[in-house]
Amino acid sequence: MKRAILTLAVLAAMSMGLKAQDVSFDSLMSNLPSPAASPAATAPAPVAAVPQPAPAAGREWLVLVFINGVNDLGILGYANNDINEMEAVGSSDKLAVVVEYGILGIDDIYGRNLQFPRGSKTLHIMRDADTMKITSPVISTTNYADMGSEANLVRFVKRGIRSFPAKKTAVILWNHGSGRLGISYDDVSKNSMEVDKLGAALAQIKKALGGRKIDVFATDACLMQMASVAYEFRDSAEVIVGSEENIPGEGYPYTAILNQLSADTGMGAEALGRVMVDAYGASYGSDATLSAIRTSALPGFVRALNNWVAAVKTDQPAFAAASAAALVNSTSRFSQKESKDLVDYTERVEARLAASQPVKNTGAALRGYISTNLVIRNAAKPANQKVYTQAKGLAIYIPDSQYNSANYEKLAFAGASLWDDFLLDMMRERLK
Repeated sequence: MKRAILTLAVLAAMSMGLKAQDVSFDSLMSNLPSPAASPAATAPAPVAAVPQPAPAAGREWLVLVFINGVNDLGILGYANNDINEMEAVGSSDKLAVVVEYGILGIDDIYGRNLQFPRGSKTLHIMRDADTMKITSPVISTTNYADMGSEANLVRFVKRGIRSFPAKKTAVILWNHGSGRLGISYDDVSKNSMEVDKLGAALAQIKKALGGRKIDVFATDACLMQMASVAYEFRDSAEVIVGSEENIPGEGYPYTAILNQLSADTGMGAEALGRVMVDAYGASYGSDATLSAIRTSALPGFVRALNNWVAAVKTDQPAFAAASAAALVNSTSRFSQKESKDLVDYTERVEARLAASQPVKNTGAALRGYISTNLVIRNAAKPANQKVYTQAKGLAIYIPDSQYNSANYEKLAFAGASLWDDFLLDMMRERLK
């Protein structure tokens, strides 16, 4: 999830009409960042005339951002702030930025009553100099308010593609994320998007694009850059951008990203992936674990991973090391404990082996493939003694004490790789 998490106590008190300060809001929220613009946001460009929609032949990029603020992120102002960051750049004849916007808000500065969504609205983002108000025109509205619905995401993207056809398309999903467990939690409908269902939704979007993949699919949400998640989207997107660790409430630095895209709309999918990762890394420094991966390399990655698993399973000292709880617990991990950095894990396993040439050879091949072929850019920077700063761009599921077969084995990655079998063998080894 993003790091801004509003407690149920505050929500309950606010819904009963109490002022936030009457329920010790400051003490409950002391660890949360203030809802300010992202650190790397650059100064707004001069206000220009509102551009008219260009024909498909003239527009290079369509950037579609699905903002689910029907939760604490909306209440705390992060959704509005990010839209204002986008408005610092806006759209042009070469670039269209379109947002689907649903929010759970408060009715006044005292936060005495919640404002429940009565639907969502679509904004065509236009440049302005107002950093506080959203001024972009609403181009459509709907009474369908469920922002935890894959169907709502697909409807929004299809409308955007029809209204603003472009040579290249980026889709950004903005909300809380929990890796293999899902994304886009709507606190009113109580729905969210499960990874396999989101994969099916992206396949529908690909079909709407005439069979062309989404150029960049990005999750402005925590913990989503996992092998099992990325593999689910392999056939529907060229580049996947996501974070192994939490993403701060402020989210992506949209002004910095859109400034660069607007200045060079001719850039391709991989170039935009690098821009997003670099801008994020500059914004958050040592807290950054954002990476961009190349989906065409995912089948080769699975083959390299399977080779490593097969080598470990036939080498008893290696398998014992890989199964050891102490080693697993020492691996670079994230706020979701069962999400581990894959490169760091394999390195730690092999460091325990005095001589195990097949395992070490396959491990080196796997890590080389990840760094050279799979990961286009990685923003992790070792600093401040934080465990997760050794993140190399891709996390993988390693259960702590209980293997969640119901969630994990419905994902395509479990069918294509040997990782699920490896996890089951590991759990049996621990029980000996």
